Amino acid sequence: MSTHIVEKPAGSLDAWFASPAGDPAGAAAFLAEIAERVARRPRVLVLGGGPVADALEAHGCAVAVAGFDSLPTSRFDVVHAGSDALSRFLVQRDQVRLVRRLATLLRPGGALVVQGHHPDPVGWAAHPLVTGHDCARQLLFLADARVPLRYVWPSELDLMAELAELALDSRWGGWYGEPAECGGPVVSLYRS
Repeated sequence: MSTHIVEKPAGSLDAWFASPAGDPAGAAAFLAEIAERVARRPRVLVLGGGPVADALEAHGCAVAVAGFDSLPTSRFDVVHAGSDALSRFLVQRDQVRLVRRLATLLRPGGALVVQGHHPDPVGWAAHPLVTGHDCARQLLFLADARVPLRYVWPSELDLMAELAELALDSRWGGWYGEPAECGGPVVSLYRS
């Protein structure tokens, strides 16, 4: 069975992920600090690139940018999977494969940082961007989006990481150590 990936986010997807993705400087500072703990001259892979990659370069990190279909073969100290990386894969099996593939890109002692949304099925009922929810398949339908997103529970992500031989180091509600809350941004840090 082929992998289906949402190619380009619609306007509502950009709005949905604005909160965790809206602070590239904070993301870069967080990722640079993690990278500097791993290596003297850290190499960081940023899926999708964008402002986070640019801000990381300003921190002095060697940054590589790649898409899902063009992952490099070289190894990195930190791999950053941005706000919609996992949710763009509509089947859990494909999400597991992505986490495993990203884990193979880590140098020993490296870190995988996954950024996303903590699911909140109760709150979605009143959310203006949410037009539907399939709890059996963990799909969320957003206004103006051509295809749904597949959300991942934090405990489910932990299991995906464990299957990739990674261990949870920490989990936050943002780049500054905020607690993760239902319906809010969540940043999970895994170590190889």
